[in-house]
Amino acid sequence: MESRIKEKLSPLKLSARQFGILQYLEEYPNSSQKQVGNVLQIDRTIMVAHIDYLEDIQCVQRFRNPEDRRSFGLTTTEQGREKLKVGCNYLEKIELDVLSSLTDKEQKDLKSILLKVWATIQKGEKGEST
Repeated sequence: MESRIKEKLSPLKLSARQFGILQYLEEYPNSSQKQVGNVLQIDRTIMVAHIDYLEDIQCVQRFRNPEDRRSFGLTTTEQGREKLKVGCNYLEKIELDVLSSLTDKEQKDLKSILLKVWATIQKGEKGEST
C-alpha cells in the first residue's frame, strides 16, 4: 500500500510525510513548525527540511508569530490546498480499492475500530491513562 501511495503522490512532487504535513496545516492553520513536528512525530531537523521544501514549491507559507517573534506560524497556500485536493482524491481511490473486498458495514466497523486504537495510542503518548 505504501508503494501505491508513493506512486500516486509522485506527480504532485510530495512524499507521504509532506502530504501529511499539508493535511495537518489545513486542519490546524497557523500552527508552529514545532507544534506540527511534535504532533506528527517528525524530528526537528527533518521538519525544517520538509517545510523548506514545501515553501520552495509554494505549498506552505511561513509567517512570524506575532506572540513569539522567535517562532514561525505555517499555513497552506492556494497551491498547497490544490495539491491536497488532488492527493485526497488519489488516496480515496486507493482506499476504495484496498477495502473493496469488505462490505460497507465491515468498512465502517474497521474505520471505527482503527479510530479507537488511534485515540488510545494518542492518549498513551500524552501520558493520559485509559
